[in-house]
Amino acid sequence: MKNYFILSLFFLIFFSGEAVSSSPVKEQAKIYREEGYRLQKVGDLEGALSYYLKAVQIDPLNKEAYNDLGVVYEAMGDLDKAEQMYLKAIEIDSDYLPPYANLGFLYEKKNHLLKAIFYWKERYNRGKKGEYWTETAYKHLLKLGVDPKLEEERKERRRRLIRLQQAKVHFNLGFKALGKGLYKKAEEEFKTVIDLNPEDEMLLEDAKRYYEILRSW
Repeated sequence: MKNYFILSLFFLIFFSGEAVSSSPVKEQAKIYREEGYRLQKVGDLEGALSYYLKAVQIDPLNKEAYNDLGVVYEAMGDLDKAEQMYLKAIEIDSDYLPPYANLGFLYEKKNHLLKAIFYWKERYNRGKKGEYWTETAYKHLLKLGVDPKLEEERKERRRRLIRLQQAKVHFNLGFKALGKGLYKKAEEEFKTVIDLNPEDEMLLEDAKRYYEILRSW
């Protein structure tokens, strides 16, 4: 029991120490990034680059610094390196949104329009409605000949059509089961039709009627 207590205490001290030691590292990375941003604002791209690189060297999961590196590399004309940095930021955290827009801009600049559309779509779909960058993504998609709102309407129409087709299949299965005296099976099939809620009022009402009759038996 004593050995177990000592071992538990060791792990507690070890992991607590690890958590504390990682905090100064992240704080230092934040300081490097802030200094990089300050230098970037005054046009010192080389200086900014060096500090952003320091940030990711000590904190390799610093998605913001990788995105910043992409911005600086792009400003310096190294589009391939910028692309790598933006993609790295997304690899670290796919919910981090800035690099999606940056890749949209970058691929437009490189005339890689299909890739530009992909990343603008990602930015649009992941953003909040009415948000500046969501609307910016929408405008760029329109410029590239894509309307995500119309695409979503088409997808919804396809989903409704699929639900209707599925509902018809289950209704027919229910009707056949009813004819064979398989009442439990028929009840389940008609319930499935109701759950699918197809845009066919007559089909839906018939399914509900048969379902209620079968439930009452």
